[in-house]
Amino acid sequence: MRKLKIAYLSCGSFTHIGPYIEFFKSRGHDITLIAYDTPNRDYGVKVIDISRGACGKEAGSKWKYLLAGMSLKKIIKELRPDILHGHYVTSAGVIGMLSGFKPLVLTAHGSDVIGSMPSKLWRMILKCVFAKAAYINPVSERLAEHIRTLGIPNDKIVVATLGVDTDIYTCKPFEEFHRPLRLLCTRTLADVYDPMTIIKAAKVLKAKGVDFTITFAAGGDMEEQLKDVSAQQGVRDKIRFMGGYNNNQLPALLHEHDIFVSASLWDGTSISLLEAMAAGIYPIVSRIPANTAWLDEGVTGSMHAVGNSDELAGAIIEAMRKPDHIATAIKANRDRVVEKGGRTRNMEKIEAIYYKLIKT
Repeated sequence: MRKLKIAYLSCGSFTHIGPYIEFFKSRGHDITLIAYDTPNRDYGVKVIDISRGACGKEAGSKWKYLLAGMSLKKIIKELRPDILHGHYVTSAGVIGMLSGFKPLVLTAHGSDVIGSMPSKLWRMILKCVFAKAAYINPVSERLAEHIRTLGIPNDKIVVATLGVDTDIYTCKPFEEFHRPLRLLCTRTLADVYDPMTIIKAAKVLKAKGVDFTITFAAGGDMEEQLKDVSAQQGVRDKIRFMGGYNNNQLPALLHEHDIFVSASLWDGTSISLLEAMAAGIYPIVSRIPANTAWLDEGVTGSMHAVGNSDELAGAIIEAMRKPDHIATAIKANRDRVVEKGGRTRNMEKIEAIYYKLIKT
């Protein structure tokens, strides 16, 4: 089959756009990144920066999607791609719709849909955006359910997560927990991932005499606040803030730890969770649909109620008491990711959609 000209439309600083670019570039396709926020990484492909502040956090910045859409219309006319693939439907979806280009593929990553559903205005906007898309790619079945409630036909929806490269994220067989116990959170330090509950759980663990450390690998807007609160809670000495990491570091970082923790309020398919499952560290995560879709509570992972630091601490203590169970869970998690969350498998599913569109 002929190689395609694929234009990815994304916030330049969006972490998950990189693997899409890298995979499809490796397949020999001609890739362009159209960024509506200045990229912070060189992907080795052509980049067109249409940033007009549309990805900004300041109040009122969303109106700048209109300007970005106008810029995109002209660029697309010159670029003439086979496919325009937007990531994050409340931003790239709106800009892509305004450009008028077809075929448009949109990937919904989680909070873009779930966070917008309570708003009547955003539900109306999403309906318009999805109507213009040839295919919508939610990264989880839960997201697909939300999208269906907007009246979007099922034949336009293709569920496929980004997945993980299981050749890179190799599994470390479980032997025993480190002393002190090493906990790792790789989620961005932002409200939606609720790192504050993890800090509060640390206080509970310390009060119960548990010997542990927690590493927050990613940076984020809440970092300084979390440092202050951890000091106030008397657990600052137990917590390491890395402030960010290179993806090449992550497999080794996972192998250095015992338990992956996440307290997210909602999510799409969590790539962070899949990375932990593939690498062989036991997951303890919030009890939300995105996580129950991948883990069998009490069998392959432990869960806690959203915002409940006591439950989180209790789940960590319980896991420490069952090392034989941990070894079994780790193997099952690895098998599940290989079967359903492998990157090559899922990206080939997206590639098949691309080829289907250029033939129609």
